[in-house]
Amino acid sequence: MTDDYCVLFGKRLAEIRKDKGLAQDKLALKCDMARSFIGEVERGKRNVSLRNICKLAVGLGVTTSELLSLVDNEISKS
Repeated sequence: MTDDYCVLFGKRLAEIRKDKGLAQDKLALKCDMARSFIGEVERGKRNVSLRNICKLAVGLGVTTSELLSLVDNEISKS
């Protein structure tokens, strides 16, 4: 189940990043993260810490709840 949440989070991260017109490397610079890390998160290969969720939200200029919306929707179906 955790893997499913990671995939949903990554999908939402990619959607928001693309909507804002940011490349992975630009987001990585804004968040002080490696581009490869951003890519792994977007592909659902990483289980992201709360600290990194907050850094990503700040870098994207969104709330953490916006980043977690797909995960929240999946949880509410359960």
